[in-house]
Amino acid sequence: MNAILTATPFAAEHGTGAELATFSHLWAGGYYEGDPLNPVATSGYGDLGYISVLHAAHLVCIRPFIKADTVALEIGPGRGTFTRSLLDAREIWCMDALDADHNGFWRHVGEAARSRIHYHRVEDFSCSVLPDAHFDFIFSFGVFCHITAEGQRAYYRNLFAKAKPGANAMIMFADFDKYNRAMSQIGRLRTLRFSLDGIKAALLFNARIIKAKLKGEGRLRDKQDGKLGPGKFHHMGIAETCDVLQSIGWEVVSPDIGINLRDPIVHFRKPLD
Repeated sequence: MNAILTATPFAAEHGTGAELATFSHLWAGGYYEGDPLNPVATSGYGDLGYISVLHAAHLVCIRPFIKADTVALEIGPGRGTFTRSLLDAREIWCMDALDADHNGFWRHVGEAARSRIHYHRVEDFSCSVLPDAHFDFIFSFGVFCHITAEGQRAYYRNLFAKAKPGANAMIMFADFDKYNRAMSQIGRLRTLRFSLDGIKAALLFNARIIKAKLKGEGRLRDKQDGKLGPGKFHHMGIAETCDVLQSIGWEVVSPDIGINLRDPIVHFRKPLD
């Protein structure tokens, strides 16, 4: 059906000029909502002007790529925080260093999704449990930052054959230069919600900073420290990650999509044949 533009009742009765004239005495000097270049700027939205980085990842990194026929792969689902964002996909594969019972995965994701999810505990970065040329979308959040640079390179290399031509991937990793810039500006970047949960989160965050200082660790990270350790962060810079991906044959769409102030999320895809 062809769309037909019709005037509103007000415009039809009074004319478009009369409608525009209603704005003539408003916003002297120009309407100003706030600074869109400042990620934590105040605005007329007040408390409604902010969203969680996790929700932003759901909106930007996952939702546009999940269709009814999508075959998705998630690396390091944990209890299934982001797996629940993938549930509209036709098929979901999950790889994790811990088994589903340890993670409480099915309790969080729900038994109803079990028929469409393939959960695998893995012991290496070979991706050998995955079928070749099978995946439309690859996602990982809060995982590659805990894997050594060598392990990340192995994952990128071994995932290439598992992706279909044109497949998209969104992976968060650690760049200590970006991390240190964010932490050195924490006073400017912090937002404090005046609620019990907001105050509690702020107190816990500052307690971790104070504890680290007392132990002589400080807030900033040394990217030269590549030692192994439980839950340890490992530096893999943005430029280095892009170089690795491109050397394998991946196409880098965005080195860092920018929704995470602390850690980069790289968007890359497998070129079409």
